[in-house]
Amino acid sequence: MKMSLSIIKNHLPLLLIFLLISLPLLLHSCKSCDCPEDSLDGIRAFKPENKYFKSALVALHFMMETSPPAEVDTLFKQVIQAYELPISAEGAKDGIYIGATPYDAFDYRHEVKIVIEDGKILKVDYNEVKKDGHGKQEDLEYCEEMSVTGTTPAIAYPIMEKMLLEEQNMMQVDAVTGATYSLYRFRLAVTVALMQALI
Repeated sequence: MKMSLSIIKNHLPLLLIFLLISLPLLLHSCKSCDCPEDSLDGIRAFKPENKYFKSALVALHFMMETSPPAEVDTLFKQVIQAYELPISAEGAKDGIYIGATPYDAFDYRHEVKIVIEDGKILKVDYNEVKKDGHGKQEDLEYCEEMSVTGTTPAIAYPIMEKMLLEEQNMMQVDAVTGATYSLYRFRLAVTVALMQALI
């Protein structure tokens, strides 16, 4: 734990710079549209003693969208460890939980709906949804455009959902070739849902 906190501290100036750069953009985009309630407000109660907890997740989301996959992987693991974020449904309350990230630069929010019973995830449904309500899985034009990578959201997302149901641990879900960034978006949405199940 000491090692992961020192790594976080070493990257903190970079995280703060990215947060300061992205904050005006985020504020501007929310003022210029009818955005729904902030998707991360519901998890503040997971770490109520830490007033920067939500900001750390916003910064992580920004880094996920702007950094190479190797850096995203390292930073994601560090944040999970530093804040002791849930990676499974162990100890979670039974129910249906929705986890969502902030909107990205392309106006997609990464959303997951999970059903938990007896500490296990029984159902999972993930999609990346545009502000107008259209999901990537259903967007034929987007899927055709992405098919050159070897996959599409309609192929990759169900594979990740199946892995989560089998492994019961979001960190054991592997990236689908051609959808590397979607793995981290999926994991962040899942951990947001799991935090709500533990609050």
